[in-house]
Amino acid sequence: MSGFPTDEQVAQMTKELTRARVENWLGTDVFTWQWWLIIAALVIPWIVFYYIGNRKQLPKLLLYGTFLILLIITLDLSGFELGLWYYPFKLLPFGPLTAYIDISPLPIIYMLEYQYFPRWKDFVKVSIVTGFVFSFCFEPILVFLGLYTPVRWEHYYGLPIYILMPIVMRLAVEKVFSIAKEQS
Repeated sequence: MSGFPTDEQVAQMTKELTRARVENWLGTDVFTWQWWLIIAALVIPWIVFYYIGNRKQLPKLLLYGTFLILLIITLDLSGFELGLWYYPFKLLPFGPLTAYIDISPLPIIYMLEYQYFPRWKDFVKVSIVTGFVFSFCFEPILVFLGLYTPVRWEHYYGLPIYILMPIVMRLAVEKVFSIAKEQS
């Protein structure tokens, strides 16, 4: 070959990286106050959603949330792998390193916006406000708490993503439900 690592070499490096992540996690993350905060950020939004989520809209809200979770995890892991940011404290030493953010507070907030702002005009407005809050309040707070470290990323880079993500996913969900309604 021409100097590229083989699949076996990449597999071995991955195994070594996983071992290093587990050792790092055991030595620096687990049971710290940041780790407990991550647990709370994972669990509390779902408890809130359980009590205030509209049961009649549950299929639509959960599909919307699932679409968002898949997109958020993809974008977050891509940014992490590209070295744009990292998360010093992890819930688990492997898997989606940012799952607590990706599967709880962000999608829950967006799901509640979908529920409480059914008109498109209002939904777009609240998506813009939420985009600003996530970019210029939420991210800096995570940096301050030591839970998020931007490397080659500025907070304002995420603004269009935070605004467009819920709008595009709502369009997708509305299309799915429209097709399903036509078929029945």
